[in-house]
Amino acid sequence: MAIPLCALGDAVLEVIGLNPQGFDYQSEAVVATQTVFDDEIFVQPNAMGERVMRLRLATRPHVLGGLDQYQIIKRHHEARDIVLYLRMTAGVVGEVGGNVIIRRISHREERLAPDGVGRWHEFDVELLYVGGQGGNTGW
Repeated sequence: MAIPLCALGDAVLEVIGLNPQGFDYQSEAVVATQTVFDDEIFVQPNAMGERVMRLRLATRPHVLGGLDQYQIIKRHHEARDIVLYLRMTAGVVGEVGGNVIIRRISHREERLAPDGVGRWHEFDVELLYVGGQGGNTGW
């Protein structure tokens, strides 16, 4: 096993293999506003909207492997599993991202080799946090 960078359910994304190229986080707060006294705005925070994490992944399967981990992610997605998302940093330090469902996957394959498999694969995986604060399914 190479150095793990993050885990998504049973899939482990590493330096060698299916490798994270970038992370994009997006969230929004639901806020009601009402104009008071002509120009003063009254703001009432209500709840949190969707919290979404987008992973950009890549691999060169002939050199690094990694398609086995993509198949695990794809299985979780098609089964609509709620899985744990973990992000590792230097050493053994990590962050529990929370429970997520894999909402969307896209896969690009380029430069086909003679065996029919592309030499370069890129993936976009969109995770939707579920449960209270993204860390609890409520089940």
